[in-house]
Amino acid sequence: MNILLTGAAGFIGGHLLRVLLAENHRVTVVCRRPERLLRQFPEVRAIALDFAGATRSGDWLPYLQDIDAVVNAAGLIKESSGASFEAVHYLAPAALFSACVQRGVKKVVQISALGAALDAETLYFTSKAKADAHLQSLDLDWFIFKPSIVFGKGAKSMGLLAAMAALPVTPLPGGGEQSLQPVDVDDISQAVMLALKPETPPRRIIDAVGPQPIPFAALLGLLADHLGRRLNTIPVSGVWVDRLLPLASVLDEPILNRQSLAMLQRGNTADPDPFAALIGRRPAGLERFLRATPVSQAERWHARLYFLRPLLTLSIALVWLWTGWISAFVYPVDESYRMLSRVGIEGGLAPFVLYGASLADFAMGLALLMRWRLRPVVAAQVAIMLIYMAVISVFLPEFWLHPFGPLTKNLPLLAATLIMLILEEEKP
Repeated sequence: MNILLTGAAGFIGGHLLRVLLAENHRVTVVCRRPERLLRQFPEVRAIALDFAGATRSGDWLPYLQDIDAVVNAAGLIKESSGASFEAVHYLAPAALFSACVQRGVKKVVQISALGAALDAETLYFTSKAKADAHLQSLDLDWFIFKPSIVFGKGAKSMGLLAAMAALPVTPLPGGGEQSLQPVDVDDISQAVMLALKPETPPRRIIDAVGPQPIPFAALLGLLADHLGRRLNTIPVSGVWVDRLLPLASVLDEPILNRQSLAMLQRGNTADPDPFAALIGRRPAGLERFLRATPVSQAERWHARLYFLRPLLTLSIALVWLWTGWISAFVYPVDESYRMLSRVGIEGGLAPFVLYGASLADFAMGLALLMRWRLRPVVAAQVAIMLIYMAVISVFLPEFWLHPFGPLTKNLPLLAATLIMLILEEEKP
């Protein structure tokens, strides 16, 4: 079949892409930046399209020529200035589904979310529900899968939970009593493949869930055991969760937001029998998956470094901001000019160099805080540090022997900056 797949750069969509190709389907992927996908899968047809902006059926019609089926796996965890739940979960999919009717594409598979409902308490769920309702109103052979939290190799949400389980002390909102029903991404992929078969009866809504519910605290315990660590927990009341939630923006963690916590608080479970009937067996459980999957050193590193990544970036940014501020407004100007004089910078050039360097330091720190063009910013930071060290080594060599180590401290800072770049570029 010729299949148009959205969300192929995401976790579920990426697994679906691999399974579709393994089943010898011809796949057209739609994503904003398909370059990485094309490097991995040169056989796919890639369309560069901003999903959040493709909110009219006419935006999709050119790409549905000769398409036999559409699989929509696009989704957001957190809204941004360029992408809202309303646009990505509802307006763009609704436009795509309507375009399918116009082009005569009969089969559509929608990856929704367990808990999606028009009267739900979060925009995440209501936006998904509106797309589901629109699809059901159309004359199409549709399937709507509503997965619970999904596990499998590369699962972003499970990466966060593993990191929580690896903390020295793990906070448990509401004591960790909430029930979840994790589902294997391979089971979802199998269900989608079955939905694409012509003999499978269409127009069905299926909750894609694991074999049984598990309390949130017990789920973290399984992950801690998998990592070879002991889970130490502390209950956190809803009041404290609300007070600490603003720290999520400092941690730059998209899953830690008010909507996600509301979803956790309400629980996420359903009857597994319809899903089991479709795939023809009992869904895989998380505990069995973890036992059958040896933990790697990379997974342990990932879990333990997860929350240190944003703290590392923040601390390096503060070093640059503080240095810029101290140089311009706190450190005695006469002392600064005296050091510049020893380097050969005097007269009217001295203030220009002093305050220009301070401004550059401050700009470097601000760019890091904003995560703006990290690679060139880090390259500039490394160059500035190396230039400073070279100039001071020639003209002010005594700073190498200073007891506070103003130059030697640059060595670990250089290494930490390069590590930060790698962690930021590879962040979930």
